[in-house]
Amino acid sequence: IAIETIQNIRTVFQLTKETHFYDQYYQINDTIHRSSIKRAHILGILFSLANAAIYFAIAAFVSYATFLFDKGTVSFENMFMVLNAVLLAARTISDELALFPDYGKAIEAAENIFELLNRKPTIDNESKDGIEITDFTGQLDFQDVYFNYPNRPQSIILRNFKLNIKPGQKVALVGMYNCQSFSLQ
Repeated sequence: IAIETIQNIRTVFQLTKETHFYDQYYQINDTIHRSSIKRAHILGILFSLANAAIYFAIAAFVSYATFLFDKGTVSFENMFMVLNAVLLAARTISDELALFPDYGKAIEAAENIFELLNRKPTIDNESKDGIEITDFTGQLDFQDVYFNYPNRPQSIILRNFKLNIKPGQKVALVGMYNCQSFSLQ
């Protein structure tokens, strides 16, 4: 909404629709903002627990290492070598716990990729069956064509489009924005 409004600011201004588009933008932004606040609270709790885990691990290790050192079971050098290993492991675990909320998204994305890779196309593009046109010399005529993208049905890209392509002619249709184009040969 924001990009389309800014790109067409003159029309929006002439129709005095600034408030209308501002309200639409605010409504969409408010929904995203509310979900972000919930996510921030969850991430804050997980992050604090992950960081606290390091200090709990240190406290547990130091208590146990002191007990073993007093008994003469472990040397001072070995105690600090193990302390460093425990600290590294605790830091790694806490970093991984901070990423835990994105784990579900990663699993879903991987499932979508595997589903796409395993999908069998309905049309066999390597099949030699069917009728092959070898002597096509006609022309293409487009009359009264309307087109819009499925995710933006209110924004019509082609309206009452007409095009005549003669045999052997090469045509490229290039859009004004985002360098969207496709070629017909």
